[in-house]
Amino acid sequence: MLRILDRYLLWEVLRGWLAITLILWLILASNRLVRYLAQAAAGELPGDVVFVLLGVKTAWFLVYVMPFSLALGVVMALGRMYRDNEMTVLSACAVGPWRIYKPLLSMGVVIALLLVWVALYISPAIAAYGAQLEKLALEEADVSVLGAGRFNEIRGGELTFYAEHLSDDKKNMQNLFVYVREDSKKGTPPQVMVAESAYRMMNETGDEYIVFVDGHRYEGRPGEAEYRIMQFDRQGVRIELPGKTEPVPNLDAVPTAQLLHSNDRRDIVELQWRLSVPVSVLVLVLLSVPLSRISPRKGRFGGLAMAFLVFIIYYNLLGTAKVWVEQGVIPTSIGLWWVHLLPVLLAFVLLSNTNKLACRVRRRA
Repeated sequence: MLRILDRYLLWEVLRGWLAITLILWLILASNRLVRYLAQAAAGELPGDVVFVLLGVKTAWFLVYVMPFSLALGVVMALGRMYRDNEMTVLSACAVGPWRIYKPLLSMGVVIALLLVWVALYISPAIAAYGAQLEKLALEEADVSVLGAGRFNEIRGGELTFYAEHLSDDKKNMQNLFVYVREDSKKGTPPQVMVAESAYRMMNETGDEYIVFVDGHRYEGRPGEAEYRIMQFDRQGVRIELPGKTEPVPNLDAVPTAQLLHSNDRRDIVELQWRLSVPVSVLVLVLLSVPLSRISPRKGRFGGLAMAFLVFIIYYNLLGTAKVWVEQGVIPTSIGLWWVHLLPVLLAFVLLSNTNKLACRVRRRA
């Protein structure tokens, strides 16, 4: 009978877990897709890498969603059983919360061991691949942003130009009109340049330039009589493309082996953050059982609101503790571990109150 009960509990939890995971994944994927589509429409990303980046990023997010969705799946499954009086029947058969923990914690241990491997080894590799892919995509977009027959902006709108013709490699242009915005800090007036042709080049230091050939440059503010007209054979303008800048190092992509041998505070807290993923599976499963207890007169989702709030507070405390450790407010020896103890203590308090209530009911009976 108990084996049947274990299979029944696991099936109910798995159904809810998979459904919630799918919903949360769709929400994250849709938000990320909107962002990538906006970047592609603005010419900041090539359209052919949008879905590749989406798959990489959402696969990485899925690691952090799984503990949360599993806990909500437990709350949904047990909440439904409380509503249908199944838990009352199990309690009358001497099946209490501690017996229910056996299949749930067994499943939690298996998932936690899987997430140890994923969070420590697979997730950093995915994050590194995603960062590299995004950097290459930005560089490719920086080349493709130079389009013919339309106005192109460089350096955040500092320089706007129009090219009538553009070569296939996007390095040579014909019949150009260029507007350089006024720089109040440097005291330079707005400039307008027209040129018969232009080409892109890179100097020895790696800086990129657009070199204009056979043209005129006009300097002056509209409405003022003071302006200058210059004719040139060649005029170079330095361009700063965002994809050519060095990316900021991301700790998510640092290999775990490197973190283990580091004494840096940020590396230590990043390692604790990764270990928090499998630990949170067991912590949330332990807490979800007492939080799922509801009155049979309430709806199926009656306990979800409170459980959702408690889980969100737990995750926010983890993020806050991570910042505190990085800033030196909390020593690395304490780190993030105190946050995991709070829901464990809360679970034991709730279970103790449940046992006291059950004893009172039996005495009255």
